[in-house]
Amino acid sequence: MRKFLIPALIVASVAAPAAAQDRGGYDSRRGGAGIERQIDQIEQQIDRLRDRRLISSSESQRLARQAEQIDRLHDRYRRDGLSRREYSDLEQRIQTLRQRVQAERREGRYDQRGRR
Repeated sequence: MRKFLIPALIVASVAAPAAAQDRGGYDSRRGGAGIERQIDQIEQQIDRLRDRRLISSSESQRLARQAEQIDRLHDRYRRDGLSRREYSDLEQRIQTLRQRVQAERREGRYDQRGRR
C-alpha cells in the first residue's frame, strides 16, 4: 500500500501548482474554445440585428463574412496549437468586429429593402 501511496502523493503535489497557474485567459490545450464561442456570439448578434432590422441585409452579410474570416483564421492557427501571439491576434480581431457591429447598430433602423 505504501508503495502506491507515496508516489501518488508526490505526483499530486507536483500537479496541483501546475494546474493552478493563471494563463491570462489563454489555454493552448483547449485550442481556443473561447474564441469559437465569441465568434458564435457575434454571428448570433448579427443575425438578431438583421432580423430586427437594426442593420441592413448587406451590412449583416459584410459583418458575417468578417466573422467567417476570423473563424477560418482561427482554424488555421489552431492546426498546430495556438500561440499567445495568435490568440492575441484573434482577440483583437474579435474586438474590432464587435465594435463594427455596435457602430452599425447605432446608425439606425432599416426597412425591408435595406433603406432607413
